[in-house]
Amino acid sequence: MTDIELNEQLAALLEKSEKAPSCQRRTGRRYRRRKGQEKTNQRLAIIQLSGYAPHRGYVDCGFEGKTLLHTGKYIKYPKNSKCQRWLKRVSSKKVRAYPCLPQKGNSYRKVFDYWWALY
Repeated sequence: MTDIELNEQLAALLEKSEKAPSCQRRTGRRYRRRKGQEKTNQRLAIIQLSGYAPHRGYVDCGFEGKTLLHTGKYIKYPKNSKCQRWLKRVSSKKVRAYPCLPQKGNSYRKVFDYWWALY
C-alpha cells in the first residue's frame, strides 16, 4: 500500500469515529434490566453471607444459587410484614401472661425481642 492509500483509510476511520458518539447514554430498558439484575445479585450475595441476620432479607425454600433471574423467587424483607406483626402480637401476649413480670408499664416489652424469632 502506498502512503496515499493509508492516509485515505486513516481519514475514513477518523470520519467514522467522529460520527459515532464517543460516550453513549446509558439508558433504556436493557440497561435498566441489567443494572437491576446486578443489584439483585449483590443483595443475594450479602444475604448468603454466613450468620443469621433477618434484617438483611431472605429467600424462601432454601434457594441455592448465585442469581435469582428466571427462578421465580425473590428477596423478602421482614420489615413491615405480616409475619412481623404476627410475631409481635403473639410474643407480647405470651410475655404479658408470664406471672413474674410487672403488669404495669412498658417493661414487659423489654423482656422478649421478637426480632430473633423471624426466620
